[in-house]
Amino acid sequence: MGLYENIDTDFANRTLKIIDQYGKCIAKDGENYEVTLLVNCLLGLLVLPQQRRHALIPDVSLDRLSEWKIQSSFIKNWGTAKKGKPAPKTLKEFVRRLRNSVAHFRIEAGGTQADIERLNFSDTNGFSATIPVANLKSFVKKFASTIANAETR
Repeated sequence: MGLYENIDTDFANRTLKIIDQYGKCIAKDGENYEVTLLVNCLLGLLVLPQQRRHALIPDVSLDRLSEWKIQSSFIKNWGTAKKGKPAPKTLKEFVRRLRNSVAHFRIEAGGTQADIERLNFSDTNGFSATIPVANLKSFVKKFASTIANAETR
């Protein structure tokens, strides 16, 4: 695929393609690692744009998080912000909290012995969320697409 023309958006676009490609080559022997791939993709998508292009992350309110496949019921606790104040309930804040959780490996898997059905995310400021894998995949794809197309909007 060659060099990045614009690493900020190309990285997100390539990550989206990786997720789509994985869906086409799932192993038939039961050795599937879709959740592991999602967490790896999520790490890259949350850390890289947050460090260099924070403005690419839309600042959507809590009532519009469902457009991102994140139901408010998934978030058990938003935690606290600076000086003990309540954290704002926005997509930007959700992304920041997920970034902290993933970057510091504060993730737990839930489900059955055969399938990971959901992931639990937390951070040291009290944030806690449980996200079903299907919703996480939809969120990661929408987030990647949003970042990848940010400069064409």
